[in-house]
Amino acid sequence: MMSELLPYLKLYRRHWGALSVGMLLALATVLFSLGLLALSGWFITATALAGLTVATAQAFDFFSPGAGVRGFSIGRTAARYFERLVSHDATFKLLAWLRSWFFEKLLPLSLTQLKRYRKAELLNRLVADVDALDQLYLRLFSPVIAAVLVVALISLGLSFFSPVLGWGTLLLMGFWLLFLPVVFYRLGYRSGRSQGELLGELRQKALDYLQGMAESRIYGSETRMRARTDATEQSLHATQKKMSRLEGLGGSLMVAAAGLSAVIMLYLAAGEYQQGVISGPVMVMSVFAVLAGFEALMPLPGAFQFLGHTQLAASRLTEVLEEEAIEFGQKSIPEAFKGHIVIQDVFFQYPSIAGTETVGPMILDGISLDIPAGQHLALLGKTGCGKSTLIRLLTRQLPGFEGRIELGGVEIDEYSEAALYELLAVIPQQTHVFSASLRENLKMALPEAEDSTLLETVKTVGLDKLAAAEGDQSVLDLWLGQGGIALSGGEQRRLAIARALLKKSEVLIMDEASEGLDPVSEDHLMNQILNAYQDKTVIMITHKKAMLERMDRVIRMDGGQVI
Repeated sequence: MMSELLPYLKLYRRHWGALSVGMLLALATVLFSLGLLALSGWFITATALAGLTVATAQAFDFFSPGAGVRGFSIGRTAARYFERLVSHDATFKLLAWLRSWFFEKLLPLSLTQLKRYRKAELLNRLVADVDALDQLYLRLFSPVIAAVLVVALISLGLSFFSPVLGWGTLLLMGFWLLFLPVVFYRLGYRSGRSQGELLGELRQKALDYLQGMAESRIYGSETRMRARTDATEQSLHATQKKMSRLEGLGGSLMVAAAGLSAVIMLYLAAGEYQQGVISGPVMVMSVFAVLAGFEALMPLPGAFQFLGHTQLAASRLTEVLEEEAIEFGQKSIPEAFKGHIVIQDVFFQYPSIAGTETVGPMILDGISLDIPAGQHLALLGKTGCGKSTLIRLLTRQLPGFEGRIELGGVEIDEYSEAALYELLAVIPQQTHVFSASLRENLKMALPEAEDSTLLETVKTVGLDKLAAAEGDQSVLDLWLGQGGIALSGGEQRRLAIARALLKKSEVLIMDEASEGLDPVSEDHLMNQILNAYQDKTVIMITHKKAMLERMDRVIRMDGGQVI
């Protein structure tokens, strides 16, 4: 159990000050409650006894205990307020940092590693699993420490009046402190983990249903997809009902435990009173102190009940964090850099899901290419021959190949990440469009670009004729929406070409760059891009023969080799 949670418990150090203050305030809240109830019990009993005679009534000090009761009451309210304020603020800051840290760990992962997880699954881990860790700090870590300290303090305090009361309190409350968390951890373990798994599954199915709604309606499968989503939702509701019943059972047992402990404590205190060890008010005070102490134990069954869910969330985050990221070097771009590319005896095959063994055929089987600086090269071959894989190795989207790949006389794994991507401009098969304006999507390629430069490029690629645009400035402010929903497939391709025109790197890589364009637009845009990179190295993957006439060299691949 602790092995899964220990890495996240260590993060306590990031906000140890605020979290420690929150813990102390939680302890203070319980101690104020304890003082309030215990003093009230003592005060009421002592007042009743003092009123039996006129002499004792006149001598009894009503004001000091009354002030103590009011002080404990005010202190309890203030401590509870500030405990909630401080501990929640610190926890939310820690979770916000954890979410950013987790995202930073995702960024360096290779394409192969990321493809092991579906998009909704990664999003679920980034959001829901990180949120589940608040149970660790708010409902487990702080309450457990506060409960242990309260039990120790009550036992120690009552031992000054009677060792029997001190040991009795320690045994009674210590038993429930150890027994109930273990029981509810075992009772809630499976349901807690199942709830976490079903939440992720429901999010994934709901996302699949919404994203594929148009296709599912066209092919008549919407009802089946909706039924599968509903079935998962019903399973989640059933699990949540189990957890709610278990939570209610925990509350009931804690109330029963408090009552039973109070009765046993009354029996022990009455015996001590009969023997003259303690007074009547102290006897009542000891019973009320035990009752008040159970306030510190109340959160424990629920905290341990959901611990299985928290463990699952922690293990799912750790699974991603333990992925070995691609390591970049430290070299910057050489001063006399030329786009000379050397690929020598490169072997590659995709790893298995477990990442420990390789499976399937060799995708690249000892391929070697020498591409001089400034050469325009076309790669041809049937699907699966290794063209796109070779491009992914060049752009370091895939790790773990054998052989040597040099760019400008330097092995690509020696370049820093910033240097490598400054040298390369890529027009991929699928263009990612961010949910932002056209201006922001273009400035990814050239952040310092002025609007005039952006507008010129937009007109060059034909994006100035977007239907929603009204004038030159309007087109740059046009919001493209999630995944570029405002753009057609051809317009997304034009956006990718516009980025490449703005970047003007030393090496241009195009993977089916003209796909989705009409012949006239294709001819115009290919002329523009090749003219812009006429003195630069260009590698193009294409199936269109019309493109080959513009290339200096054509290479055909098959079975991971140059034929």
